[in-house]
Amino acid sequence: MFKFVQISDPQLGFYASRHPETEGVEYEIENLSKAISITNEIKPDFVITTGDLVQDRLEQKHVDIIKELYATLNCPYYFTPGNSDLTNTPEKIDIERYRERFGADYYSFFHKDCHFIMLNSCVLSDWSKVPGENVIQTQFLENQLQVGKKFNSKYQFVFMHHPLFGTDPNEDDGHMVLPISQRSLILNLISKFDVKAVFTGHWHANNVISYKNTELITSGPITFPIGEDPSGIRIVEVDEEKLYHQYIIL
Repeated sequence: MFKFVQISDPQLGFYASRHPETEGVEYEIENLSKAISITNEIKPDFVITTGDLVQDRLEQKHVDIIKELYATLNCPYYFTPGNSDLTNTPEKIDIERYRERFGADYYSFFHKDCHFIMLNSCVLSDWSKVPGENVIQTQFLENQLQVGKKFNSKYQFVFMHHPLFGTDPNEDDGHMVLPISQRSLILNLISKFDVKAVFTGHWHANNVISYKNTELITSGPITFPIGEDPSGIRIVEVDEEKLYHQYIIL
């Protein structure tokens, strides 16, 4: 049917934040440029980036670099926000700043009989300074899944920054996964509507597991990896029978 590419965590400035002897964002620029070059050779239908575009949300010149590099893609591209884009405890001003720079923080679109749903998982992780935003996200997800079902979508996919869990749907809350209160709501919805896959980032590493009939796919980063997985992108091929995906090392 078609193919797309998942990119996660370009996060301009992260390498320097972990290496005090280093300054600038040359590491991320080199990796993202390579990722875009590989993607243009693949010629996907589109690209989806699952959050953390920049390390410092207040550094406008890093945002400008992201926009300049993504403009060299030969296909449409879509973003979801990450915790570095909004902070771990986002406020209204952070969400408004993100929307002014990159567009909506949650939305959906159809492509060749498949439904793609983008969420702002940052307010599902911590909504203490934006009360009610977590409810907006879960209601949006449920409404969109109903829309996809109404129009007989072949597959429905969800994209967000934070993984739902690592190995166990009942594992404890933590910075690396969504809290159980929100996790359980989303797991119920993706099970009820038979979501094909949930794509996430945030870990700077790969993790592919399943929850009932849904594949949960966490992809490694463009920026500095954490753990054994190198930086890379994920190519996803969708056909009538199955979903195929492969992590491509930069």
